[in-house]
Amino acid sequence: QVSDILQATMGAIFRDCARFYVKAALCHVLYKLVHGLLRHARMWWVLRDMPHADCPRSAILGSLSALGANIHRLNHWRDDISKGKKICKMSLVAWDPGAVFLTVRDPAAIKHVLKDNFAGYTKNSPRYDIFWHCLHYWLGNGIFTSQHGVGAEDGGTRWAYQRKLTSNIFTREKMRTTMTQVFVQKGYRFREVLTQKSGVVDLQKLFFCYTMDSIMKLFFLEDCDTLGGQEWAYGSAFDEAHRSMFKYVFEGLPFFALCDIMPFPFGGLHGLAMQAYNRVNPQYRQFVKQVAVLDEESQKVIDKCRRDLNLANRTDVLALYLNAVAADGMNEREANKFLRDAVLNLVIAGRDTTACTLSWMFFILATNPDIQERVRAEVDLILPRGADPTLEMLSESSMPCLHALLYETLRLYPPVPFDGKTAMADDVLPDGTRIPKGAAMEYFAWISGRDSERYPDPEKVVLERWIPFRSPPPHEFPVFQAGPRICLGMDMAIFESKVAAAMLLQDFTFSMAAEEAAKVTYAFMITMSVCNSPQQDSHNLWIAAKPR
Repeated sequence: QVSDILQATMGAIFRDCARFYVKAALCHVLYKLVHGLLRHARMWWVLRDMPHADCPRSAILGSLSALGANIHRLNHWRDDISKGKKICKMSLVAWDPGAVFLTVRDPAAIKHVLKDNFAGYTKNSPRYDIFWHCLHYWLGNGIFTSQHGVGAEDGGTRWAYQRKLTSNIFTREKMRTTMTQVFVQKGYRFREVLTQKSGVVDLQKLFFCYTMDSIMKLFFLEDCDTLGGQEWAYGSAFDEAHRSMFKYVFEGLPFFALCDIMPFPFGGLHGLAMQAYNRVNPQYRQFVKQVAVLDEESQKVIDKCRRDLNLANRTDVLALYLNAVAADGMNEREANKFLRDAVLNLVIAGRDTTACTLSWMFFILATNPDIQERVRAEVDLILPRGADPTLEMLSESSMPCLHALLYETLRLYPPVPFDGKTAMADDVLPDGTRIPKGAAMEYFAWISGRDSERYPDPEKVVLERWIPFRSPPPHEFPVFQAGPRICLGMDMAIFESKVAAAMLLQDFTFSMAAEEAAKVTYAFMITMSVCNSPQQDSHNLWIAAKPR
């Protein structure tokens, strides 16, 4: 009898708690919806005079379905829907104020965001945005992902600290000495490997190996021979983490939008719904697995550097970072996290971007034999077979055709096709356009490079656009960003690309089958590598390299 009474009492308490939770959960969902809708409406009111992007949209889900339908041609799509507009607006879901995206085409507005009001626009927060949440899980809080300005929790001191440290390696003297030595040495190895192969090769894979071997030596004093087939988990784990993260984020956008309005404890980036989804999602599991490999491999590189008895005299980036954190008195745990993030950010900045540029450059050469002949003739004249390239030999004045080819490659196929910053406060652009706090300002180097007003017949490779060479203003050609966050490694990337191209053209001619060239498109990733499959499941650049 007592047990029956206790059971009935517990049942009543459970039912009361359940009813209370349902009411509280409904109130929580209602609060999230109303709060989000009001913030979104306020942003939309500030943007009332800005034109919409030319794409389908609904009152509730905005242009989410249009984005999903065009995800694998994102650069083309964003170009199509923003043509004829200096800036235009697009929203994904009505209850998420963080889903208001502005496509910025006006160079003056790009300059304003990246330079003139630099402190007012920064990277998004990983606390609320699924893309930046995953990016920070992968790359940490390094120079590539750190916030700056008024929106940064630390006021941007971490970003400024890392930038100051890293800048010590990118000097002209180091380019003449250490960088030249490493790039040429790896160039010789590249030619050896290519000579040993017959027929058609995946040139993109070899370019990623070339840049990986080069930066491991330059940045970390690590001797690698992935060009020669040395197995190293770092490169493959990096690429798999990159691809699986993008698939996870963009395939899951509808679910993430729903999570935003779920009640506690189910909603949000760390809620039970997200945890359950991540547990069964194969892309997320692959992403986490590969990041774990990167953590382990990064720690090996750090530990090896830390044990070096000559550490105090080393001038590579990792040694500079290690000596700096020791001087600043960081504890080992903080130092390991800081150094791990630094290593991964340097890899994506120094390996992926240059490898992508070289891949697209040789796609142009292999599919434009007349351009290949012009550039090769210039290489033969200035850098005859047997001669090693130098910084002076590869300058725009000594080799204008090679330099022009590189800039046409960057114009048509920028290694980072788009980037963006979030407005940290209400702002006004130079032309009077009002920008609300929280709006994502996205600029596309892909779009800037294909502007027909600036580049007539923009789809065509025309070397004369850059002969004689006049350096384009960064905000009109934002391939390397602009303002205080302009790419520190810009000159190194340009030089490395030219060294590899010149040394390969000394010994080989390149061609590509028409049916293979027709398959080529860009991969949907942060860095725009070559993809040869509409399903984005193959990333090869099949080119025939014939010894001269």
